[in-house]
Amino acid sequence: MQKTIIALATVFALGSTAAMAQQQQAQNSMAQQQQQTQEISEGMLVKFVTAMEDVQKVTEKYRDQFQEAENQEEARGIQQSAQKEMIAAVEGAGLTPQEYNMIIQQAQNDEELRARLEEMTGDGNS
Repeated sequence: MQKTIIALATVFALGSTAAMAQQQQAQNSMAQQQQQTQEISEGMLVKFVTAMEDVQKVTEKYRDQFQEAENQEEARGIQQSAQKEMIAAVEGAGLTPQEYNMIIQQAQNDEELRARLEEMTGDGNS
């Protein structure tokens, strides 16, 4: 589960263009300080699990296209399309991209939260 969360976080984070990344980095560093201590509700976790599953589907949908891209411009276009769908999936689940990323970051550093997510996704019942 942790590898899945990290992989999805990486795909989601790398999906942004340089300008969007810089803009979000500024927003995220301010928001991150506030969100470090933010309590994550059970409702947010349910939304997160839904969003994570949808983001994973988008990742799988575009993986082959991205790997088969003939040049950087084509790869960038595929990446931008994937990111738009990922953002739509996250927002469709009822979270903002910032909330989604915040939960991923906290799950990477918080064993209890990670265990709760594993339980919710069934990864802890192996």
